[in-house]
Amino acid sequence: MQQHHPVHVDRYVPARTNEGWGAAAATVLLAVALIVAATVIHKSTYKPPTDPSWRAAGQQPASQVPRAH
Repeated sequence: MQQHHPVHVDRYVPARTNEGWGAAAATVLLAVALIVAATVIHKSTYKPPTDPSWRAAGQQPASQVPRAH
């Protein structure tokens, strides 16, 4: 029985190394947008613990606490 060996043909397959930049840019832009959103939300809602208008859960607001005369 005779064996048939395929003939080897050299082929050059160029690497596509420049793909994916769009996805990388979208990921970076999403991260920047989320950081900006978190910063804006934090600055508009955060009250430090020493803020006089801050109160614990379940306490009366400062405006409703009876004042001593």
